[in-house]
Amino acid sequence: MSNRKKMAVMNVFSAIMYYVANSIIGFINRKVFTVYLGSELLGLNGLVVSVISMLSLLELGVASSIGYSLYKPLEEKNYGEVKAIMQLFSRLYRYIGIAVAVIGLVLIPFLPFFVRTTIDQNYVIAVYLIFLLDAVLSYFMAYRRTIIVSAQKDYINKNADTFLYIVTGILQIIIICVWKSYIASLIVKLIFTVLNNLYLYIKAGKMFPYLNDKNLHGEIEKEVKDKIVYNVKALFVIKIASYCVVGTDNILLSAFANLTAVAIYSGYTLIIGIINNLFNRSFGYITANIGNYLIGHNKEEIYQFYNKLNFLNYLITSYTSIALLVLLNEFIGKVWLGEDYVFPMAVVAVLAFNNYLRFCTQAAEAFRSAAGLYSPKPFVKYIALLEGGVNLVVSIVLAHFAKMGIYGIFLGTSVSTTISIASIAWINYRFLFEKKVHFFYLKFFWYMLWAIISGCVSVVLFKNLYTRNVLFNIILGLVVSFVIPLGVNYLVFGRSVEWRYFIDMLKGIFHKVMQKVKKQ
Repeated sequence: MSNRKKMAVMNVFSAIMYYVANSIIGFINRKVFTVYLGSELLGLNGLVVSVISMLSLLELGVASSIGYSLYKPLEEKNYGEVKAIMQLFSRLYRYIGIAVAVIGLVLIPFLPFFVRTTIDQNYVIAVYLIFLLDAVLSYFMAYRRTIIVSAQKDYINKNADTFLYIVTGILQIIIICVWKSYIASLIVKLIFTVLNNLYLYIKAGKMFPYLNDKNLHGEIEKEVKDKIVYNVKALFVIKIASYCVVGTDNILLSAFANLTAVAIYSGYTLIIGIINNLFNRSFGYITANIGNYLIGHNKEEIYQFYNKLNFLNYLITSYTSIALLVLLNEFIGKVWLGEDYVFPMAVVAVLAFNNYLRFCTQAAEAFRSAAGLYSPKPFVKYIALLEGGVNLVVSIVLAHFAKMGIYGIFLGTSVSTTISIASIAWINYRFLFEKKVHFFYLKFFWYMLWAIISGCVSVVLFKNLYTRNVLFNIILGLVVSFVIPLGVNYLVFGRSVEWRYFIDMLKGIFHKVMQKVKKQ
């Protein structure tokens, strides 16, 4: 195995271990939090995280842009330029850290407008300041993580983060169980985060000793600087839009409902995030393969390949969304956090629908990324801002003026996501497939119709077969949410080219496995 492949395997394995540790500790920590500290503090935790995430927009996408600019000089062993880029990175992050600190402090008098709670405001400010200090200190050391990633050794970062998450999570659980101190648990997290960043800072210095060489000097080429500025601008727009769509829900829930609603929602987001990392995000890993396919095939072949992956995308996303619809309340209410931490079924239906809308275009997004069609026209990059703005406006109008509360906030996400779907469809069909975009909408609504029908039938069947045995209900929900969509899709799509393609693929894999078994 080549060194490059070995590092790629190590990166994937370390990412999986980090994900597993993060999920397990997250589940346990959330349960302990609700039992010993209550819903308001859990909601406060989620709200402050959202506010700090808003401040992190000041990062402007610098890390991603710098990381991209490091690939070439690292490959060419141009250490002078690498050091110059990292020095620029260090200066930018210091300025950003100072800006985050100043703006974060300025926001303190406005916290009561976002935090609707009976918790003492001094306590709220203390929690906020610890989170703010954590964020600010990271800008002064964490920047060296980027060069480790660019050198294709992200497993070093992930292994350190996994160790940090496990140790910090265990200590926080002990502190909360024994002393019931939220502040103390945050201080422990702050200390270990600083230690982790310090370790990686020193580690990077040893891996790339020229970073500490005072006699080494280099310059950044004008083309590289221009590229960094261009990427920062584009990524800043994307980050603002992304935050407005997925990062403002906690703030809106606190403002138009209360911290308890934020606490309840945090349980749903944790599970939904885990499920999507297991299933839907897989399309992000095949972008490079799609890129290779685009090179050697004509437009029609590319379009037919897209149709196959788009159908697979539909099958995966509809299954995960239906499973969430059927089982979220059962799992959260009966197995994990308790009945006080579940939303009404109508809210869960909106969350499941939003999940479907958000991930039903993963295949389309993978094709756009592989073709490099991020901004085929100058105005395209601002469409993401339109999506974010629509989400905020519609959510506020429905939640406040239409008196719809939490329903309005989540329906705002439903409305705004349609802009992203339309944008991706137009870009691919106009510039990659060179076909009329109405072909996309015909298939999109056809797929969505059968996903909704499958979901409704699954919920009705689950309710009719529901028992008092929680374990049986969980198994029943998993079976129903798989078998019903499978049956419906077979009846509707069983003779389609896409269905036969994947059935033949599965038959081929099964045949190869059986041949290996026979040889043994």
